[in-house]
Amino acid sequence: MNILYLHNKSQISGGERSLLNLWENLEHPAHNLFLAVPYEGDLTVEAHKLDLQVFYLDVPALKFSNIAIILKTMVRLVRYILKNKIQIIHSYTPRNNILSSCVGKILRVPVIWHERNLIFEDEKDLSKKFFFLADKIICNSVAVAERFGIQKELDVKLKVILNGVNLTKFHAPENILLLKRKLGFGNKKIIGLLSNLNKRKRVEYFLDIASVLAKNREDVCFVVVGGDFSDDGMREIENLKIKAKELGIEERITFTGFINNVTEYLMAFDICAHVTLKEACSRAILESMAVGKPVVAINEGGNPELVKEDVTGFLLAGDDVQGFVAKLQLLLDDDEKCLNMGKKGREYCEKFFDVKHNALQIQKVYNELVPCGNSWRMR
Repeated sequence: MNILYLHNKSQISGGERSLLNLWENLEHPAHNLFLAVPYEGDLTVEAHKLDLQVFYLDVPALKFSNIAIILKTMVRLVRYILKNKIQIIHSYTPRNNILSSCVGKILRVPVIWHERNLIFEDEKDLSKKFFFLADKIICNSVAVAERFGIQKELDVKLKVILNGVNLTKFHAPENILLLKRKLGFGNKKIIGLLSNLNKRKRVEYFLDIASVLAKNREDVCFVVVGGDFSDDGMREIENLKIKAKELGIEERITFTGFINNVTEYLMAFDICAHVTLKEACSRAILESMAVGKPVVAINEGGNPELVKEDVTGFLLAGDDVQGFVAKLQLLLDDDEKCLNMGKKGREYCEKFFDVKHNALQIQKVYNELVPCGNSWRMR
């Protein structure tokens, strides 16, 4: 089966790690995988390592003034699909979804949309508006599926497949104290946040929580792991450092910036915090549970589908700083509870969020659309 993945960027963050996990766990002898992206980057490097063929295609904004560029892009995509006998297009992001579906209708090639985000108030939900163009829509949480409302046609089109986590790569540390010392944190307890630093992730809210907790806990430090791919990403880190100084916690908090391998930091954390309001299916939460850490998160979006209340962590209202602090304090004061919650989180991941199970579910969607690997266009 020849499958083309149409994506909009080549940096690697949460969504791209999910894509890499999928490629690594599909039955490769039965598939030829292709990737279309606008430019080179870390994702294309990893794609080449996995023997994917890479095609550079920059899908323009879908507006009337771009009609000539849009048509030219469609022609390039049509030629590539015909040349490589593509049987399924697996598309990410709205503009890619709509353009690839138009091409798919012309060539009778099925198109899957992979919906991984919740919509903010200032955004238009183009996928919801044009859902009729898709042959199948994979949503990475029930919260994402609920974006589409109740429409009879969606009963057949929608498939909820939660993100998976690589349980071999993410596991509990053998010696957390040695790891903390290696990373320069000594014997302090660590409350960590794994997050992109864009405004929507609400890292400033984490600083507010840290400032309250730091007043009564000299034995705790705070670590923010992550960067920002936007043009002003470095400026955002500086803004966060300025706020940390204003709150009086600049000596208590570490900003690592973007790093490729977050595993060691996650293993070194004692507790993982997650403060984003509209998260569809947080890889940060899944990876935290996979390494055996309790999670304290916001009770919105897809988070309740991942965190089992008072078993693998706690869920709080999005504006409850004091409540968040209280749950962190509870875990800091009770090592046994902290450890047991972490173990339960790992068990929960093994049961429900193994990346191999995730890949198998997506494989089934492929097989439904193109039975036995037959060409859609020849049916």
